Amino acid sequence: MKNWIYAALAALFATGCAPHGGYTLTGEVPEAWEGKPVVLFTTDAGQAEAIDSTTVANGKFRLQGVLDAPRNCRVAVYLDPENRSDRNLTVTFPVFLDSTAVNAVCDASKSDPVFTLAGGATQTEWQAYRAALEPLAEERNRAFRDYVEAFYNGGDEAKGIELARRVDEKAGLIRDFKIAYVREHPASAVSLAIVQELCDRQSRLDRAQMESLMDALAPQARESAAGRYAAACIRDKRIVEGQPLPDLELPDAEGVVRRVSDFIRPGHYTLVEIWASWCMPCRGEIPFVRRAYDRYHRKGFDVLYVSIDSDAGNWKQALGEEKMPWPQLLDTGRTSFTTYETSAVPTSILVDGEGRICRLNARGGWLDGVLEEIYGK
Repeated sequence: MKNWIYAALAALFATGCAPHGGYTLTGEVPEAWEGKPVVLFTTDAGQAEAIDSTTVANGKFRLQGVLDAPRNCRVAVYLDPENRSDRNLTVTFPVFLDSTAVNAVCDASKSDPVFTLAGGATQTEWQAYRAALEPLAEERNRAFRDYVEAFYNGGDEAKGIELARRVDEKAGLIRDFKIAYVREHPASAVSLAIVQELCDRQSRLDRAQMESLMDALAPQARESAAGRYAAACIRDKRIVEGQPLPDLELPDAEGVVRRVSDFIRPGHYTLVEIWASWCMPCRGEIPFVRRAYDRYHRKGFDVLYVSIDSDAGNWKQALGEEKMPWPQLLDTGRTSFTTYETSAVPTSILVDGEGRICRLNARGGWLDGVLEEIYGK
């Protein structure tokens, strides 16, 4: 499949190594947005940085400037200029910009306005890459839907484990496609964006694989602002399968400060779960964790829950309702988000007896499957 995909895209990559000067981004938006501010941000080198701005005039906007390399950007239109923090009053869309022109047309007929982008060498390449990836993504999504139906809705644990492995297989095909794309197109800004995505939080790649991907990029991509940022993220990354889980000090339900490492015992496997009392998926996962705990605890499986509740009262109420038999820690400052490189709950990390991360996203059929491999049925 790769051959025809790459052949179809080949014509787009001729501009990948070309010098990059002035960009032009034009937009067509509802006339009701007259006078609204439009801001262009770069988003590929850490904190979003505003690099250009204009206002809507006669249902149009135009942004022009100079870039030293193609950049992965985001445009924001603020419908309430005095309240730019309200996401419900901000319309955004991503765009790759280089020295070629891009036009964005807004369809505001629905509750969530949608932009359709045309033009731009790098933007066109990105859209073609996404279209080529779509069949693999749909296969993965279909497998995941089957998994949810079997494991959660149907209560079929064995089928759920089988389908979780199928989801991993499909995800692996997507990962292989992305890696092959990077190696085929080392100078492309799209390839650099793929590397950043593959090496992001909760990545299944090990450190050597991440470093190999960075090395596969052309020098101009590695030395760009986005490339330097990606290299730094890989260098500083702590949550990697096969690496030690960073330690953390937090109070337990009695207010005694404990270390996460206090609950990781030699010869045991421990699930470290970041959750919250208000998180319904977290609460919904507890019965499945309890089933695994009841089955494997005597064989060496332990569980530690870390709550990000800001209100200790709500947390303790949930503990009373759920009656979980494993230890609990409270992280009102959400330091676990930074330490464990996540921004969402639930986050599930399985570690071995030496404290090394052996499985990320270890929940549901994935957790059951790993424990079955370790301890047997």
